[in-house]
Amino acid sequence: MADSWRGYSLAGGHIALDLVNTVSWRGDPPRRLDRLELPGFFTHWLEETGLGRFDGDLSAVYPGLRELRELLYALLAEGDPAQADLDRFGELLAATHARAKAEPSLPVRWSVPVETPDDLLPALVLRADELLRSPETANIRRCEGRGCAWLFIDSTRNHSRRWCRSDDCGNRERARRHYQRTREPV
Repeated sequence: MADSWRGYSLAGGHIALDLVNTVSWRGDPPRRLDRLELPGFFTHWLEETGLGRFDGDLSAVYPGLRELRELLYALLAEGDPAQADLDRFGELLAATHARAKAEPSLPVRWSVPVETPDDLLPALVLRADELLRSPETANIRRCEGRGCAWLFIDSTRNHSRRWCRSDDCGNRERARRHYQRTREPV
């Protein structure tokens, strides 16, 4: 399982973005990696995100998760979502609200307790809805690392964050620039 987690971290700043980021190298098709296909990755991801621990085969939930993941990327990556994508998310949200329970506090917050693998998709839809309705959407950025395309919430004071992780894509970009400077003829 250590290999399936290598190169991945919860860098999005929100669980919906961390779901989107389960695709590595989205911007570089030959290197693109769907981490849900890696053994043990999803189980570890669930634990890291606090959604719980489930033993056994979870592959039955993957199609719905992949659809939600790609839908969220389409909604959030460009900033101007297509109406068809919004409509599809609305359908997922309506189906989720049929299962959701209101928490006994104000403001009202809906949740789906995650007790079985079938609860994972509705729980993630509700969390995605919270993000989509949040002012934080104005601070969602796409990593500028070559081929990365991960999404994250830029919470820096001057909104100047450029990379999903400074110690990953940031280091690669700084090394590339250094190499170009030292290799260019003077």
